[in-house]
Amino acid sequence: MAEDEKKISKFSSGLNIIMRLDNLWKNCQELKRKGRYSDWNDELDTIWLELARDVSQDDYNDKEISNKKIKGYKSNFDEFENELKVELPFHDSNSGFKKVEDSIIKKRNNQYKILMKKQLFLARLENELDKGTTYESEDEDF
Repeated sequence: MAEDEKKISKFSSGLNIIMRLDNLWKNCQELKRKGRYSDWNDELDTIWLELARDVSQDDYNDKEISNKKIKGYKSNFDEFENELKVELPFHDSNSGFKKVEDSIIKKRNNQYKILMKKQLFLARLENELDKGTTYESEDEDF
């Protein structure tokens, strides 16, 4: 067998991956609406794991071109984690009729905004990897 021979599976898991992603996105919407931010964050991390495996190594890590640092997808994703660390712990909605402290309301609002940005980043990444909805590559001729 030649060293440069490319092995291709006769079975594709592409459809299964897209179905898993669809279920994860649905879970995210439900968890967001229920105010379960900790679980929402976990689902977003699972989406990252599904998508990151298809990011080329060149785009995954930071690189330097002409003395200019270009952030890879991993660094961009880690920024959300760093922002969330400042706002931990998560205070999921379960206070019932108790008055919630203003500091917790502010923290939850900040967590919500960070999780929304994280979800949007992942949705755009999904589109760029041609697993999503509307991304159109400039290189394609249709």
